[in-house]
Amino acid sequence: MAVVRFNFLSRQLGMSTNVTMILPSFDQNSDLGKPVRKVYDPGKKYPVLWLLHGGSGDDADYLNWTNISRYAVEYDCAVICPCDYNAGYNDYPRGAKYYKYITEELRAFCLANFPISDKREDNFIGGLSMGSGGAMKIALDKCEKYSWALIMSGGIGVKNQLSKGHSSFRDKVIAAGWPMPKQPADVVRPDAEAMLRDDVAKGRTLPKFILACGEEDNIAWNNHVHAVELMEELGLEYIDFHLPGYRHEWDFWEICLRKVFPEWIGLPHKPLSPVSSAWSDPVPPKA
Repeated sequence: MAVVRFNFLSRQLGMSTNVTMILPSFDQNSDLGKPVRKVYDPGKKYPVLWLLHGGSGDDADYLNWTNISRYAVEYDCAVICPCDYNAGYNDYPRGAKYYKYITEELRAFCLANFPISDKREDNFIGGLSMGSGGAMKIALDKCEKYSWALIMSGGIGVKNQLSKGHSSFRDKVIAAGWPMPKQPADVVRPDAEAMLRDDVAKGRTLPKFILACGEEDNIAWNNHVHAVELMEELGLEYIDFHLPGYRHEWDFWEICLRKVFPEWIGLPHKPLSPVSSAWSDPVPPKA
């Protein structure tokens, strides 16, 4: 794979920012024996997963903590990870516009400079924890741009109810000396349930949702359950994936990323080349 880490001056953020991108490139399992012109087709446009990190993370989280780069190569899909700086993927009235940066500026920059597709069927939005909230908001607001939404360890909160697990988590980490910035009161926090119901009422074509959460995740489980209930009530297409014994943790998110391309989105696995397929041949019997 090709890991592209770039930094550029963002108009919406008012500062330079980092982005990590994974682009499929020469793969020894699939491309051995192929001429270069077939490995690097100048007309190819890759499908792309826009993947949002969680709280206290950054654009390198998925590259550092999961096997996403290997999956991107195996399924010929680009992955783009922006950095949100604990901003909750929101626009600040008197500051940086993180939501507009990701949905408008970064998208335009990447489409203009990298071999990725702009087709709805080739664009997927996803995230974990805080990033799942950003992904949900984008999926509901910009539904004409994305065909799938991967919501890991998140969902939709019950109206006027703050998740007790999340509130308790914040209190504990603040008491332990970890800075947990509180967003200003003038930041608009969208009502995801209201957005969802409004989209359905207007007949908008929504992405297919993948709602994934560990059953022991006391931060996100209630929101996950409520999102599943809403999807069922509204007759929407969704996948409900949950496993016992997993909490708010990378082991669970790794399982999700391993499944997302082949099982949920349904991207084809790159075939083995005739040369490398020999590596999988049975061991010859001893003479």
